[in-house]
Amino acid sequence: MKIITKYTLKEFIPYFFLSLFCFTFILLLNDIFKWTKLFVQKGVSVWYLIELLIYVLPSTLVVTIPMATLVGLLLVFARLSADNEITAMKASGIGIHQLLPPILLVAICLSIFDFLFMDFALPRGNIAYSRLIRDIRTRHPALILTPGVADDLDQEGRKWMFESKDEKTGRLRNVKIWDEYQDGKPRFIEANEAEVDFSSLLARLKLYDGFTYEAVVKENPRYYQVINFKEMQVTLDISDTLQRSEYNSQNPLNMSLADLSRYMKGIRKQYSEKKEHYLKYRLLRAEVEYQKKFAIPFACFALSLIGVPLGIVVRRSGKMVGAGIGLGVIIIYYVLLQIGQTTGFRGIILAPAAIWMPNALIGISGVILIIRTVREAPVRPHRWLVKLFPITGGETDSESYRENS
Repeated sequence: MKIITKYTLKEFIPYFFLSLFCFTFILLLNDIFKWTKLFVQKGVSVWYLIELLIYVLPSTLVVTIPMATLVGLLLVFARLSADNEITAMKASGIGIHQLLPPILLVAICLSIFDFLFMDFALPRGNIAYSRLIRDIRTRHPALILTPGVADDLDQEGRKWMFESKDEKTGRLRNVKIWDEYQDGKPRFIEANEAEVDFSSLLARLKLYDGFTYEAVVKENPRYYQVINFKEMQVTLDISDTLQRSEYNSQNPLNMSLADLSRYMKGIRKQYSEKKEHYLKYRLLRAEVEYQKKFAIPFACFALSLIGVPLGIVVRRSGKMVGAGIGLGVIIIYYVLLQIGQTTGFRGIILAPAAIWMPNALIGISGVILIIRTVREAPVRPHRWLVKLFPITGGETDSESYRENS
């Protein structure tokens, strides 16, 4: 039995890491394309891109580890079944139920690892990601300023834009600033060139060769004066833009389990003193994130319950069909998780029930399939499912299905 166990686990490991790499790469692909395009256009160092991907990796891995567990088990047992190795094991007196304990033990170990990774690496990665984004935007204002787009970078309501950037000098060309709220007098500034310097939470613009159009009287803006200047400096407060990334560090998603517990305790205390709606929303959101820290890692175990019997049912249909079925189960799981998260945020369903619902449904379905597989009861899919995925259980099951249909 030890030989069979080692053999099964040896087959599982390559499939698991291959699936983990593929799923992680697919989920990171959008970020890779987005940041690569932006960095190439703005001329920012590629090392920032690599560092950003490292920081975003933990939030991706906590999701792809359960995915890889399911697909890895599906592919392993589909291959064992297709090569009649499952039949040979049965002939030797080794049942499916004897293979389950070591597989489920591995799934539990993966769940524990995913939990620790989610509690330790995920918050630190997200916070480091937000801080790096802030640093990049501070050092490279081109990531905030988009050519041809008017940006609200000022808390006083001022807007500004530039048409292009000189790659050699780094100066902005054809800069326009709309200032309609200073002293109640509308003002419009236009400059041929400008240099931008970010310091702390302020952006200083040095404008060159331009005109200022400013209303003379507040009551009648049609009367205005035009001032020609060679050099002019304008200061814009961009603290709101840059502090968005700092705010992310206070997000429950970016907290460890201990920090989140203290955060929830504080919110409950505030909510007991004053029944404010925003406090209730923050508490519901924190409770949902708290449950997710346990439910998502536990998905490794829940998905393994359904992965083993589904892999055996696939049999001669091939690895691609097994991977397709695994992808379908993953989509169902995360759609249910998203529904549970939404209902939990709104308080429609209690957070534990909402977040643990996908694990419960997938796990119960897996237990039912395991019982039927151990008893060798035929699993007959619906007619349309057979057309899409020709899942057969041998000649006896196929004949039985055709007779019953």
